[in-house]
Amino acid sequence: MSNLIDVVGIKEEYCINCHQCIAVCPVKVCNDGSGDVVKFNNHLCIGCGKCIEACIKSHHGDVEKSARFPIDDTDSFLSALEDSDIIALVAPSAQCNFDLKKLITALKLLGIKAVYDVSLGAEITVACYHQAIISGKAKLPLIAQPCPAVVKYIQLHHPLLIEHLAPSGSPVHDIAVYVKSLYPDAQLAFISPCLAKRREFRDSGIIQFNVIFQSLERIFAQRNINLNHLADSEFSNDIPAGIAANFSIPGGLKETYLHRYPETAASLITKIEGSIIYERYLKDLEKAIENGVPNLPLLVDILSCEKGCNMGAGCINHEKSIDEIEIAVARRSELGIKNEKNNPKLPDFLNDVISKLDFSYSNYQDLSPYNDIKIPNENELRGIYTQMHKYDEKDFRNCAACGYNSCYYMAIAIFNSLNKAENCHLYQEKELLREQKILNNLVDELEALNIQLEEEFTERKQQEQLLVQNSKLAAMGEMIGMIAHQWRQPLSSISTLAGNLKVYIDLDMFEEEQFISMLNEINHHSQYLSNTINDFRHFFKPDNPQDMSLIDNVIEATMGIIGKSLEYKNVELIKEYAFENEILTYPNELMQVFLNILKNAADAFVENEVLQPIIKIRGFEKEGYQVVEILDNAGGIPEEIIERIFDPYFSTKGPGIGTGLGLYMSKTIIEEHCGGRLMVKNQESGACFTIYLPLNPEGVQYD
Repeated sequence: MSNLIDVVGIKEEYCINCHQCIAVCPVKVCNDGSGDVVKFNNHLCIGCGKCIEACIKSHHGDVEKSARFPIDDTDSFLSALEDSDIIALVAPSAQCNFDLKKLITALKLLGIKAVYDVSLGAEITVACYHQAIISGKAKLPLIAQPCPAVVKYIQLHHPLLIEHLAPSGSPVHDIAVYVKSLYPDAQLAFISPCLAKRREFRDSGIIQFNVIFQSLERIFAQRNINLNHLADSEFSNDIPAGIAANFSIPGGLKETYLHRYPETAASLITKIEGSIIYERYLKDLEKAIENGVPNLPLLVDILSCEKGCNMGAGCINHEKSIDEIEIAVARRSELGIKNEKNNPKLPDFLNDVISKLDFSYSNYQDLSPYNDIKIPNENELRGIYTQMHKYDEKDFRNCAACGYNSCYYMAIAIFNSLNKAENCHLYQEKELLREQKILNNLVDELEALNIQLEEEFTERKQQEQLLVQNSKLAAMGEMIGMIAHQWRQPLSSISTLAGNLKVYIDLDMFEEEQFISMLNEINHHSQYLSNTINDFRHFFKPDNPQDMSLIDNVIEATMGIIGKSLEYKNVELIKEYAFENEILTYPNELMQVFLNILKNAADAFVENEVLQPIIKIRGFEKEGYQVVEILDNAGGIPEEIIERIFDPYFSTKGPGIGTGLGLYMSKTIIEEHCGGRLMVKNQESGACFTIYLPLNPEGVQYD
């Protein structure tokens, strides 16, 4: 078997996998929808071109973006125009696609030597059919073969009907035989509405070029040939066609045959076109012939396209109404009948050419070996249905959403690896329901997890607050020592003043002004003690209100607690800050941070026996932050532990001395509560803790 020439091309990059090409395809199994794009088997494609129209529609009419496109002989035709004599054979359907007489002029402008009317070939075809029937050469019912798509379908799927195909050629073949007798050295080009004709010409070899109307329109545009501006011309054939100018409409063959041979009963000719041919008619006809059913037709007028050749895949009239199309063809046919009456040369012409020329056609091949589609048995079929999630009767919807006519044919395609279960609408629906169920369960799980997380978060916050309070309590002993330092001098002063007052009273040395002065001094020292108690009391309160605060005040309040302790340890305190803007923060917690850092520095002075301990507190604003730096000269933090000092429960003070919570809680307070950042680094003489506090706590970013 020879390879079938391509008539449909595919641009896979434009395929959107919509399967509309499968839905309109009469063969269906020539398409492979098992991948991400729909491919097709050229050997099973009959070349009807329906997939091209469907693909263009799926791309909203954008021809350039269509994944399927027609293939004809335009390139070789244009090349041959340069150095060969070419005769154009114009299809009857040209009448409803172009202004026919101006088209003839345009073709001659391209360099065509002569232009012949294929409608005249249709007259020859009808005469040949009649002769084959009455001579007994045709096996009845005779199946007309003007449509190469139907012929290829019969060769692929109904080889038993091949012997019923007409033993003579199609209208274009017959006019080609006649024209070849006049121009034996010329090459022939069919001006065509049909893609599949290209295959017919490859089989017969008599016609060299199939040029579809769409390609011809592009050629005219490229060469600036505007049909509207051209004069009319006539066909080169001396004898005009008669009624057969209507051959391109469904039933055109039947009308022509009955007109020529009126003794034939109309009931003996079946007119059939469109998808029913493939879905039912040819199967029924084959079965009827096998079973010897009586009253079969004499002749079958059959065309693949629903509106015949007038709206073939290569046409350019798809925007016209059906009335416009059919009226144009019908009027030309009516004119042909009038011309025949006025100039009755056509019958003599037909008798003459049939007697002199050979219009026989026998280039039919049994192509059924290409059709190697396997049919699954019952067990295999059940397995495929299981893949498609089809278990109950209601699952067999035959909805055709997959592109096939039924679930059964979809299963056959899957069995032959031409599609996949995922493309079944029911499969997708059930998968979506399953995924929805999984998502619903996941949502339920997430809701439960969210509740659990909220509980854990609440518990963590409580633990964190407890940890903060515990860290305060852990330092309470030291804080009491600080209170003792703060109170020692004012208590001593109060005691001395009270003693002096008693002596003055005992010695009767009472002077009212001096007495009042000493009482005021006692009151002053008492107020100082009260303020100190308040500072400690606020520090140890478990609640933690957020407030607008000036950092200077927070530092000073911290010094009210630890200042005397530092003073007794001979620590020199250098203050270099003067903040002008209040910020929204947690002043009570900031005090704890400052206390932790200052106390650690004081401990380091003792541990490292620093003779002249110095703590410097610097403050400034920088790029949306208030920055506080606390520097000491205690020798710095060992490099091997500096990355760990903020870890919880990490301490260098030994068991029973340090809790390891101070710096951990300091970092938590600054970064999680205050939205800032706490960092540490070693400088030349000691450590430097840097605290960044945002002026705007929301949406802060760090370098």
